[in-house]
Amino acid sequence: MKIELSSEQGIHVAKLVGRLDGFGAKEAEKLVPPVAPGSALVFDCSELSYLSSAGVRVMLAAHKAAAAQGAVVVLAAVQPYCASVLEMSGLAGVIPVYGSPGEAVHELNNRGADGTRAEKCETKTGVFIFHPVGSTAGTIDILGEVGNVIDCAITQENVVGKPFFETEYSLGVGALGAKPEDYLPLMGEAIMVAGAMVWLPTDGNNTPDYMIPRKASTTVVMQTGFNASIRGGFNEFVEFTAAPGRPASVRDIYRALFDLAKTRRPEYRGVLGLAMRAEIHEAFGAGIMKSPLLTNRPANGKMITDPSNYDAWFESDKTPRNQGTTALICGAGEDLTADLSQIDQELLRRMFYINLANKASQDEVLHNHAVFFRNAPAPGGTRDMDVEMRRVVDEGEFVDMRHLLDQTTVSSALIGVSYVQEVREDVRKG
Repeated sequence: MKIELSSEQGIHVAKLVGRLDGFGAKEAEKLVPPVAPGSALVFDCSELSYLSSAGVRVMLAAHKAAAAQGAVVVLAAVQPYCASVLEMSGLAGVIPVYGSPGEAVHELNNRGADGTRAEKCETKTGVFIFHPVGSTAGTIDILGEVGNVIDCAITQENVVGKPFFETEYSLGVGALGAKPEDYLPLMGEAIMVAGAMVWLPTDGNNTPDYMIPRKASTTVVMQTGFNASIRGGFNEFVEFTAAPGRPASVRDIYRALFDLAKTRRPEYRGVLGLAMRAEIHEAFGAGIMKSPLLTNRPANGKMITDPSNYDAWFESDKTPRNQGTTALICGAGEDLTADLSQIDQELLRRMFYINLANKASQDEVLHNHAVFFRNAPAPGGTRDMDVEMRRVVDEGEFVDMRHLLDQTTVSSALIGVSYVQEVREDVRKG
């Protein structure tokens, strides 16, 4: 591994030559220059022939260190094998990628030191400021189907253990435990954000539990019968501020993003994946109260969302909770007014369902989970959802977790938006 350092039009360029493997990563850690506040660094990968997880960690560490100082790290001329490694590692879309070092330098100079060209859009819902952060095609991976939850049809055979690092932004139904008898009876609403898992055990205590790992593990995993994961990173980082005196509902925010996408994003296919740090005005939540196992199926044989079963199965807020908190939200939305023909309709049906506690809408269907914190640090001024959410997890006071109802209102938010190009099936087996 060699690193050739240069400067082009005021932008630092580090050309990586050879193999960024375990040994090369140690060398790179010594040679990669620190990125000063407000500046930028381009990793020229045109002669990088090999990349491993050790090398990915070097890139990610440089990216996060730069983001914490309002600076930016980008990649350029990534070769096919290395691009596949980035995709497999989940880093694709997190760090911006350009076709050549010259293109990267040109764009960085045109967009300013933070690597973005902000676009401000004023709507009746509030003000959105868009910052592009990645060009990777957004995807959502579906494991199982939400139909097995609302039909109360989950069995041990279709529960899968997913490592935390594979579900960094996801929602579903899950639990933690060593043996099936430990986790199957307690499976409830679950969310993964910033590497932390929070879930609502169906033990009758209405108290969320959580796990914040500091290293990867294949032993302590999320056991899930249904999971939807945002993959491929985010395409835009969005700063949102609601209109003065009029907090915006989660549905209104999605609706505005849907409508703006129709004119702003030619690749828009009618589905968004979102991660959001939201300052809550009033939250409305819901949660299943029993594990949706086949052995717990209602005696009348109807879905648990059927009006005859709903009250026995769901706790749903009639009055708001968690006012004045900070929520970390993961979710997805389907725009029913858009052309959805390019998205697999069968897989879409495996992700969305109608919750009776949501206010009826004919234009969109949403699925969101949230974890709430008090005394969270102020937003750090970065353009990195991982950094912003991790600071809340590390420094905030954990309060609650819920399936988030669409009528929840927020005063402001930082949003990572994935313009979903494909909904895929997660084919792993339990």
